[in-house]
Amino acid sequence: MAKEDWSEAKAWMRATRERIGMTQHDAAVLANLTVDMVKKYESEKYRIQPSGRMREMLEHYLAEHRRAVAAIMERHRGDERAVLSFSRVSNLPEGLPDWVRAEESVKRRAAAVREAAVREAAVLLEAEGVAVDYTYMPEETE
Repeated sequence: MAKEDWSEAKAWMRATRERIGMTQHDAAVLANLTVDMVKKYESEKYRIQPSGRMREMLEHYLAEHRRAVAAIMERHRGDERAVLSFSRVSNLPEGLPDWVRAEESVKRRAAAVREAAVREAAVLLEAEGVAVDYTYMPEETE
């Protein structure tokens, strides 16, 4: 395989992962890999081609991301001003049980994915002349 081929695949993987708000850790967990392997998939230093499974997973989440962006765009079609919301994510205190940390990790990843869609939609809305304001989502009450 020519260097350009694997270089493009590595660049696509990193750009897509970052575009959809996924960390290397998220990608590793979802693909059942080590973070080190994800780093090797993205680094030009290593001649390791990203797996087909990794590409399929990222394409799945990219499709979800595109749907989220499209929904935001549709919600604000024809508006002069749009208010886009981010999630409040606070630092977790030390000493929490693993299951609580795992549950919070899922919530944090979901928030990062939502926020990636909000950022992309904001750029597109502004390009259409819509004034964009930002706010934080109300905190969930129990």
